[in-house]
Amino acid sequence: MIKIMKKPLTYDDIPKMYLFCNHTKCPRRNKCLRFQAAMIVPLSVPHYEAININHVAGNEKECSYFSAYTLTTFALGISHILDDVPHKKAMAIQNSLKSLMGKSMYYRIRNKQRRLHPSEQKQIADVFLEHGIKTKINFDEYIEDYDW
Repeated sequence: MIKIMKKPLTYDDIPKMYLFCNHTKCPRRNKCLRFQAAMIVPLSVPHYEAININHVAGNEKECSYFSAYTLTTFALGISHILDDVPHKKAMAIQNSLKSLMGKSMYYRIRNKQRRLHPSEQKQIADVFLEHGIKTKINFDEYIEDYDW
């Protein structure tokens, strides 16, 4: 199991169509990923999409656009999660996972072409529990990144 730590936030990390926030008087701005992302937009960027601060003004504590400025641990790869499972159960779990996420997505995840959000990691763990496997699942790698 490999764990990759995320470097400090840079403009290149921000998804292309990300929605920024420029609400400088928001009491939660220091904990909001949208505000922190807006603070690092280079001067060379002529425009970007942002939340209308008048829409959220007065309702900052319940803002539906708030996105926590914290790192999330994503999993990458499931090529070894069935190694210690008896063959018959492993095949049943594999079929359940393919049913849950679709065959194509299963292979993309297995081959490290797509990250697993913590909620998806839990779904996989739940499949193991449904089949009577209670041991902790170790994914191939773990990556800390922002949950865009």
